[in-house]
Amino acid sequence: MSPTLLNRKEYGYDVRLYTKDHAPAHVHVFAGMKEAKISLDPIDLLDNWGFNPREISKILNLIEEQADFLLQEWDNYHPIH
Repeated sequence: MSPTLLNRKEYGYDVRLYTKDHAPAHVHVFAGMKEAKISLDPIDLLDNWGFNPREISKILNLIEEQADFLLQEWDNYHPIH
């Protein structure tokens, strides 16, 4: 299961986490066939499959703006990280 925490319609990207994932706390960001993996603490790009630098900058800003919510959701699904 991979719940969508932020959706493309509202935020421009789908931001998901995998319920059976591993530390460090992170989310997966999707748009079309592109994907990025972003660490939540600290906020940093872990992997990128197809996004250009401008898109990555926008994604990192979005994750920064939503960091408290995203970390709370990570903790809900992964109580020990």
